Amino acid sequence: MTALSHGELMDVFIGLRAQIERILASRVGCPQTAADLAQDMYFRVQRVAAELPNEEEARRYLLRMATNAATDHFRVEGRRAEILSGLAMLFEGVESDPAQSVINGDQMRVIESALTELPPKCREVLFLSRVEGMTHAEIATRLGVSVSLVEKYMVRALLHCRTRLLQQTH
Repeated sequence: MTALSHGELMDVFIGLRAQIERILASRVGCPQTAADLAQDMYFRVQRVAAELPNEEEARRYLLRMATNAATDHFRVEGRRAEILSGLAMLFEGVESDPAQSVINGDQMRVIESALTELPPKCREVLFLSRVEGMTHAEIATRLGVSVSLVEKYMVRALLHCRTRLLQQTH
């Protein structure tokens, strides 16, 4: 039994795209988000052509993938909301102390400098994770690398920033 070629899988995906977007839109409640999730699926599905034996299996896989994408979207959005509410709580009741403001400014300059010393991929992974709230798997998909490599970039970036901050205080 031979597997689908990349082109055959893309044909199945294109044929199902409208249905995939309808499924996603009904689950996430937003046609634009559904279109974005379908586009993300397009990039992820390219890696699995060799694993699907025929068009019917590909259809089932793609429809299941759409359902999972909607579930993942809600998980990520929920995590993002938790992070934002947690950040807001961190700053409740904080009064501006001039000495602390100077220390904070110095630390920010050290971190900004440390970030410029990092390779571009490390900076991008840190940004996508900490600012965009993406999971390591989502970052791996976006950058076309393995989750393991994303984790290595993240560790490298965080350790580098931490080292620079520790050097500043000593």
